[in-house]
Formats: sequence, C-alpha cells, structure tokens
Amino acid sequence: DSIPQEYADALSVFTDDNDPLPVEVIKEVIEKELLVQRREKFDDVFEEFDEVPLGSASVAQVHRAVLTKKYGGGEVAVKVQRPSIEDMLMGDVANLKRIAKLFRELHVDLPVDYYAVFTELEEQLNDEFDFEVEAASMERMHNILTTNENGEKRESPIVTPRSIPALVSKRVLVMDYLKGVPLSRASDEMKRKGIAPDGVEAKLFARKLLESLTTAFGWSILESGFFHADAHPGNIFILDDGRIGLIDFGQVKQVNSDFREAVAKVILALDERKSDDNPDDLVRIGTYAAGLGIELKDDVPAHGHAAMAMWLFDGS
Repeated sequence: DSIPQEYADALSVFTDDNDPLPVEVIKEVIEKELLVQRREKFDDVFEEFDEVPLGSASVAQVHRAVLTKKYGGGEVAVKVQRPSIEDMLMGDVANLKRIAKLFRELHVDLPVDYYAVFTELEEQLNDEFDFEVEAASMERMHNILTTNENGEKRESPIVTPRSIPALVSKRVLVMDYLKGVPLSRASDEMKRKGIAPDGVEAKLFARKLLESLTTAFGWSILESGFFHADAHPGNIFILDDGRIGLIDFGQVKQVNSDFREAVAKVILALDERKSDDNPDDLVRIGTYAAGLGIELKDDVPAHGHAAMAMWLFDGS
C-alpha cells in the first residue's frame, strides 16, 4: 500500500522464490552453526536432506530433511540464514533511511513518511536475523493459540510449526515440517487438481481460510497483543490435509492493552456503521482510530482518521 504496484510485484519474488544458494553452502552453514561444537557429522543429525530447497527467500533458505533416530526421527524443515545477508540488508535499509530523511527535509510530498517506515523496518529486522528469538516466538504463538486466557486448552484454528530445541542456533532453525503449498502458489495447485477458481469448492475453502486466519489473529492480537507481523502469501500455507498453516515468525509484534482496546473499538465501530459517509459514524470511528497512534498530515480533512481506519481494516 505504500509503494507502487509494479515495485511490489517485482519485490514479491523475495518472499519464497529467490535464487537458491548451492546446497554445499547451506551444509557449510549448518556444520558451522550446529555441528562443530557438538563434534558431530552431518549424517549424525540428518538421515535425509533434500538438495532442492522448499523455498528460498531474501534472508533464509528452507530445506526438507529427516532427522536420525538420535534426534527423534521424522520430517523437519531446516531454515538456514544466507551468509552475510544481515550486513547486506541492514546496509540497504540504512541507505533507504538516508534517502527518506532527505525527502523529509526537502518537504517532498509523499503518501507516507518513509523515514518512519524504514526506521521501524530497521528495528524489526534486528530480530529477524536471530533464529533463537524466532524459535521462542514460535513457541509463544503456539501457547497463545492452544491455551485461552484462563489457562484452558483449546484447538488452534491454524497449524504453526514448533522448533526442535536441540537444533536451534542464531542462523539455523530446525522445526516441524508442514506439508503443503504456500498461498502464493494455491492458484496453480487448484488448476493442477482441476478445481475451478470460481467453483463451490474454491469458495468454501476461501471461507475456511478467512475464518481460520481471522480467529487466529483475533486471539493473538486482542487477547495477548503478540502477533505474526509478516503474513504475506508466501508464509500462509494450504496443508495437504486441508488445514491452514502459518510459518516464519521472524517478524512478530507486541502491542499494549490500550492499543488492543483501540483496535477492538475501531473494528466494532466499522462493523456497526450505517454508511461510509454518515457524519455520526465518521466522528465515532475517527475518535477511536485516533487512539491507534497514527499521525496524519496537517492538511488532512476532519474525517481523516475515519478514512484511515476504513483503508486499514476494510480496504476501502
């Protein structure tokens, strides 16, 4: 929403279809990160290791593998960070901040404050390069989705992987393998299976997808304030058994109770409005939306916060 569509389309390849690294490089990283200190060989940990990656994104590459009996056996996904990628990406973001700061100082009229956007991106990326932090986030999300606020167990609306604690380092993360296809490739998979995109089966599944994700994000945002902050189509999976999966917890966010309350009030006000231009509704929605902490330009009309809320939550 904050960059032209042609740029967004070009950058989308980096979510899971980047040029893969040779498997020899990947194994070198695994050996350095996990095996050297243990004085183990590759075959001591992995019974199988697919040379062709499941996905190759900008930060990491993921391979399917099978653990040896020593580590419990079973299929796993092995996420390996690209060598030197942290310095490269953080350098790119620093350069983007410099350019955005120049635009801000020159008072260039832009749709959003890109300096603020890149500053937050810089802060968020720090955690994305630490897979030990990601493993902790995965476990926390699992607990949120499977346990309610009263400590009672409940069925999670989605499937999230859990790490193998003994096989996690700053740059290597071994976790449960979710067998399926990312949402970004779901259309091709439907065609392969002969499912009409506008048919009944596709519409029923779309409803299930929406309900599952809405429930999962509703629980995580409104109950705990801790949520997955990078739910693009490459991270949402359609599993072979029909369930919905969510992967890659490198980007997560924690919001406080005041923000959660503001979000809830905005959503309810949007749902209960009589129309998009009813004055009373615009005042009510705008009052609640002001609590989200988003700063608008000085020349924005009086209903600016209400319009911003509709854009954020309704896409209208």
